[in-house]
Amino acid sequence: MTESKDAQMESLEEEVFRALDHQKRRDILRFVGEGRGATFTEVLNATGMPDSPTLSYHLRSLAPFMEQREGRYGLTPIGRAAYSLLLKTADYSRLALIHKKKTGAIIGHIVLWTSGIAAALVMEVDTFLSAIILPSLAGVSLMVIYELFE
Repeated sequence: MTESKDAQMESLEEEVFRALDHQKRRDILRFVGEGRGATFTEVLNATGMPDSPTLSYHLRSLAPFMEQREGRYGLTPIGRAAYSLLLKTADYSRLALIHKKKTGAIIGHIVLWTSGIAAALVMEVDTFLSAIILPSLAGVSLMVIYELFE
């Protein structure tokens, strides 16, 4: 009996990962997960599927994640979990991109503030402003940017 349950669990696991392996299926899952249910036509139009048979094929592959009630597709409990995972991976991807850009943002900010301070000195702006306030603001600004990226 336990071998049968293990085989069923393994089969479901394979089915889940096979279904999520395709970008169009993830797009369908996201679209249905964003709303309160979607009709076949709404899914077809939103995901840019080339035709109805293609969408039908992908919807069958998403059977563990979605169910159809009263002509509308909605997420099953495992579908909600998969949708949540998709949202988290998208957020993680954005954060990873931001962290890659951190050095460039800090260097750009330093160049910008240095230019502003130099311009204030050349234009002979008040010494207190150009020598104390602007560098202090630059330091605070850089600390804020650094904290945003952490």
